[in-house]
Amino acid sequence: MTNRNVILGLCAILLTSAPLALPAQEQADGVSGFKNVNAPGAIETDPYAINNQAFIAGDYVDSSGFQHGMILHEKTLTTVDRKNCLTTPGAGAIAFYGINSNETVVGWCQNNKTGVDNAFSYSEGKFVNISPPGSVSTQAHGINDKGQIVGTYFDADGNQHGFVQTSGKYTTLDVPGDTASDAWSINKKGLITIFAANTSGNYDSFLFDGKSYTKIDVPGATQNFVAAIDGSGDRVYTIMDSSNNIHGAFFLNNMKGGAYFVFDDPKGTDTTHAFGLDDGLKIVGRYSPASHAGSETAPSQGYTAIGCCRGVPTDHVQSH
Repeated sequence: MTNRNVILGLCAILLTSAPLALPAQEQADGVSGFKNVNAPGAIETDPYAINNQAFIAGDYVDSSGFQHGMILHEKTLTTVDRKNCLTTPGAGAIAFYGINSNETVVGWCQNNKTGVDNAFSYSEGKFVNISPPGSVSTQAHGINDKGQIVGTYFDADGNQHGFVQTSGKYTTLDVPGDTASDAWSINKKGLITIFAANTSGNYDSFLFDGKSYTKIDVPGATQNFVAAIDGSGDRVYTIMDSSNNIHGAFFLNNMKGGAYFVFDDPKGTDTTHAFGLDDGLKIVGRYSPASHAGSETAPSQGYTAIGCCRGVPTDHVQSH
């Protein structure tokens, strides 16, 4: 199972850890201003990243049931398709997961002829392949304004590794003692968010500074999939609690060690994912509508929200 399947289908994972408390006041104070994100004419919209100019990268499904790569700015939609990319909605269909201030996006799709995952960047109508040495299958997930790209790849033995590409040079990223490392984002300082499976089969999240891996799990969560990190070190996650409920989580990297906030889109029920974050603390992600909670066939909805509170000491906000 690829990590995209894992992060988008967390309910299949067995859990053993203690319950995660979700006080209502913490959610209200930490993340607010939820608004739906819908690509024009789409029956499903999946936002995965946002840049500082409010361009959103992701995918959408049209009324005919085909999935397309998406760059969305307010109501202006840029549709991106690539030859031989799978278009059947779901894991493997074309999607963009990272976008920088130059509107260069990165993503991947499953080749509908070979069945292999192919990663690429895209800018101004041009695709560039991304493939670390030794890779037989590659997924690209993040890009910063310097053009550094992160993601994950599988080698010929089926082992999964994270990677970072800098000026065309690839470096493999493996969390010591864990397996299935996946680098998801990189900020302008070169800090990389990465998650990996521990010896119990659960996922932990880490911050890699070029030398060492620091665990950055959300307190109380049983599964931790860190996604985006902004220029100030604030982060968003998709997490799971011991009741198999999926939530977004926001980390405010402020004074006194920062503060964590677990949240759900008010229109969803225990199925909120958080994927993207810009420097203004705008969050993007997806949720399942409450009327369809638990249904695998329900169309997901995209959202934006705002994290609290830049410039406010963390002893004035609620933390876990």
